[in-house]
Amino acid sequence: MIPDENSTDPPERVKAALEEVADGYSGLASDLRADLEDAEGGEAVLELAERSALEMLERLPLSPVYCPFCTLYRPGAVDCQGCGYAARYGRCTDAGTPYDLAIRAHYRLVETVEGLQRLRLRSGSSFPNDEVRAALGDQAERVADLAGRFQRRVRRARSSEELMALKTEFMADLVGSLPIDRVSGLCGFDDRPLLEAKREALQGLRRHWPAA
Repeated sequence: MIPDENSTDPPERVKAALEEVADGYSGLASDLRADLEDAEGGEAVLELAERSALEMLERLPLSPVYCPFCTLYRPGAVDCQGCGYAARYGRCTDAGTPYDLAIRAHYRLVETVEGLQRLRLRSGSSFPNDEVRAALGDQAERVADLAGRFQRRVRRARSSEELMALKTEFMADLVGSLPIDRVSGLCGFDDRPLLEAKREALQGLRRHWPAA
């Protein structure tokens, strides 16, 4: 059955999935704290910074599984014709839509972080252990705070539109909190590629749900 297009009640399975996302990020924050205590030497800490950034980017709830509209109106199918998001911004499966642009910017940021890994492997330099540790410690605290607040707000969400706005805000705040560009600069690498990729990803994510 195609839901009434005026129905905005958020599907419970999407809320539950987003609560699991929040739990996952809380776990990543705890893991980061533990790994930071165990890491010895600047190179190990830098490797942790890269791995942590990639893990957090990988878990962003960008999949249709986390979209209430895609749950109600199957993406790419005839049912998309009843989707309010598609009516306003274009089908999310089409090139050039806000969702498509957010996905592309996200992948570019992932590729840029992976590029930092290659720089580290080619570098024979020592890395500023204490400064990078401090940046990662701040990141762990910030992610834990964001995840907890996101989970509480998801539980209280009363509409699909509100849920999408919360998800968009959470993803943008999370990416904005990643210190990988700062870490790159601290280590003497060119931080401009990461700064630009991060800026584009933030811009794409904030526009992913234009009503946010």
